[in-house]
Amino acid sequence: MLRVLQEQGLGDKKFFGGDSINLVDISYGLFVYWLAAIEDIVGVKVLEPSTLPRLHAWAQNFIEVPLIKENHPDNDKLLLHMKGVREKMMNK
Repeated sequence: MLRVLQEQGLGDKKFFGGDSINLVDISYGLFVYWLAAIEDIVGVKVLEPSTLPRLHAWAQNFIEVPLIKENHPDNDKLLLHMKGVREKMMNK
């Protein structure tokens, strides 16, 4: 699914909207932080430059946008929350 998103949605553009972020980038951008937390918890990297180079580059470009950088979620709090969610799911 991520390969399709990379190939069909992103193509060779810096962002989904071209040279600057748009609503699609903001919508998918939430997953950049979520996925990073999941990767840390599970110990498996998904968004790697060797497997998804353009999507990885997009994620790096996205988190470097000044407005995004100033307002990103606190990584420690997100990681703690995701660990709690994982525990609840594993105990069901």
